[in-house]
Amino acid sequence: MNRNQLRRRPLYEQIKSLLMQRINDGEWQVDEALPSEWDLAEELSVSQGTIRRALTELVQEEVLYRQQGRGTFVAESVSDWGAALLGDPSSVGTGGSVPQVELLSCSRANASVEMAEALGLRRGEPLWRLRQLWRYQGQPIAVDDAYLSCEKFEGLDARWLRQFGGGVYATLQRRYGVRVVVKSEQFRAEVLPREEASLLGQVTGLEVPSLSVLRLSVSMTGEPVEWRQRYCLTQQFAYVIAP
Repeated sequence: MNRNQLRRRPLYEQIKSLLMQRINDGEWQVDEALPSEWDLAEELSVSQGTIRRALTELVQEEVLYRQQGRGTFVAESVSDWGAALLGDPSSVGTGGSVPQVELLSCSRANASVEMAEALGLRRGEPLWRLRQLWRYQGQPIAVDDAYLSCEKFEGLDARWLRQFGGGVYATLQRRYGVRVVVKSEQFRAEVLPREEASLLGQVTGLEVPSLSVLRLSVSMTGEPVEWRQRYCLTQQFAYVIAP
């Protein structure tokens, strides 16, 4: 870290970024303990207070977790479902639960203008298209299409995804050392497309309302990673954003 960097950003933020990069590079795996605050402070030539503040923010962001008397550990990757829950629309404030995911396919596609701009790629650049079906209380409730750069994630296939339970984010973290953070989500009411309607068991030819969710996810260092489109049926269930 040079002096210009120190003037631009607080030291604890620089330490936080450095720790995130080391986690992103796979130096510490899920549920593995980081060195103690004293050891990190000595290694990085900063105060223990600086280390503690950086670690505390990473815990608040759920990148790390603490266990009393044992230390600070790398947290599991976020769920592909994100921060949302599904619940009873008549019971506001009672929470809900996350549906179960099933990987349907892993194929190739080309980046549209919108995808290319969001992911920092060229239009038409090859992408992985990962299609997932979500079930809630046994019912098909949502369909996702997640798009990732083929170049950045070479060799990605359904075998790896199924090995990690069909989760895209778990696969990226364990296979490629990339921990995903949801940067933004956009919600719209849309008519369910025909292909998604068929997968969700809806009668084709009817205009079925759905909640469309567009999501952009990035790595812990801010690099665009995933563009995701979700169609969710909400006639019977509420889409609840957890605090």
